Amino acid sequence: MATTSQVVTSSLPAGFEPFYKTGIAASGTEGKPGYQPAVKGLIPQAFELYGRGRPEDFKAKYVDPLQSAEGGSLYGAGRIAGLTESQKALGTQLGAMTTPGQFAMGTGALGSGYLAASGLPSMLTPGQMQQYMSPYTQNVIDVQKMKAIEDAQKAQLGANLGAARQGTYGGSRQLLAQTEREKALTQGLADIQARGLQSAYEAAQKGLEAERTARLQQAQTYGTLGQQFGQLGVQQQAADIDRLKTLGAYGDLERAIAQQRIDARYQDLMRGIEFPEQQLARLSGFIRGIPLTEQTTTTTTPPPSFASQFAGLGIAGLGALSGKG
Repeated sequence: MATTSQVVTSSLPAGFEPFYKTGIAASGTEGKPGYQPAVKGLIPQAFELYGRGRPEDFKAKYVDPLQSAEGGSLYGAGRIAGLTESQKALGTQLGAMTTPGQFAMGTGALGSGYLAASGLPSMLTPGQMQQYMSPYTQNVIDVQKMKAIEDAQKAQLGANLGAARQGTYGGSRQLLAQTEREKALTQGLADIQARGLQSAYEAAQKGLEAERTARLQQAQTYGTLGQQFGQLGVQQQAADIDRLKTLGAYGDLERAIAQQRIDARYQDLMRGIEFPEQQLARLSGFIRGIPLTEQTTTTTTPPPSFASQFAGLGIAGLGALSGKG
């Protein structure tokens, strides 16, 4: 029986062969109007663009252009914007930032207030009152006593003269009066001493209380001053931090803008590097819809002849006999 087979072959129309394979030759004269440069076919261009897989090919295509980009390298760390001058200045100021001096002044004022309030004089402390008594108190008392003694002596002298005139001098009455006067003098001297000491004690008491009041007021003044210095220190520190925050925000804005410039340069350069591939893809997409030319080939194989069949049987029989032997 005869056997028939069909083979369908698809091929580009002859007019489109140059676009895919051979390319288009240049037309016209270079440098003159109407000149069209030669264009390679899509397949040769694709091999040129994508047939490079070696590390040196990657370096030549991407690394070298990025490193030698106009305006500075865009490869690796070159794509990261560095610190701006504002940020560097901020770092310097942060490194030099110290505790506001008002805190130390406030601490000193509070310490002075503590010293003023500590160890206040007390009347209960032995020997404390003597420190506030005038050193001339006893001298004044002694003068008063001497004056009292002089007065008593004058009175005694007058009494003696009167008794002598009356003829009673040396008598019991005169002696009794003299004894009473001496007793009164002794009591008067004691009273002078007591009043003098009491007056000195009262003056010392007032001085002690005045010092306590003054020192307490001084301690309160120092305490208020220390609090005020502390508040000023907090305000100063807050103002410094706000100023540094503002400077930091401005530095961040500057760096963000610089980073945007770097990103834009990188994107522009990458678009330039990848432009040939994009153009090739556009061209391939443009001509991808071209209909192919199909050609069908039919082949008929006739059945074998009787002679060939007989010969085949003979050969098979000989093979069988050989196997038996």
